[in-house]
Amino acid sequence: MSSVALDTSLIDAQPSDGALLLSAFRKVALALGLTLPEQAAVLGVSRATVAGWKDMPGQDSDKLDRMALFVGIYGLAGEAFPGERGAEGWLRRPNRGQPFRGRSPLELMLEGRFESLFRIYDHLQSLARIW
Repeated sequence: MSSVALDTSLIDAQPSDGALLLSAFRKVALALGLTLPEQAAVLGVSRATVAGWKDMPGQDSDKLDRMALFVGIYGLAGEAFPGERGAEGWLRRPNRGQPFRGRSPLELMLEGRFESLFRIYDHLQSLARIW
């Protein structure tokens, strides 16, 4: 299993759970070694915005949804690819399937598009139905 234990039910977190989502997001970002600019790219915000968040990112549902998807992706990847560096390895490895087209899931997430996060999450959910 991945090095950070996370509850994939965070994907269903409500906007009032912003502090919880922010904490989980930061744990995953740390586990993946994401820089502040990379964290900002995943969330579709500026570096200064991410750096300025102390306990809660406000009530911006787009940012909260992005955080929930990112955390959910990491959790599902850990379940789908257990073992040392399972989730991290999968997220960094190029993938020829849809929606990746030769890019790694992390590369796709760093494009900053909400649709990319959703498609990766959906892809992992479909794998979960198989196991």
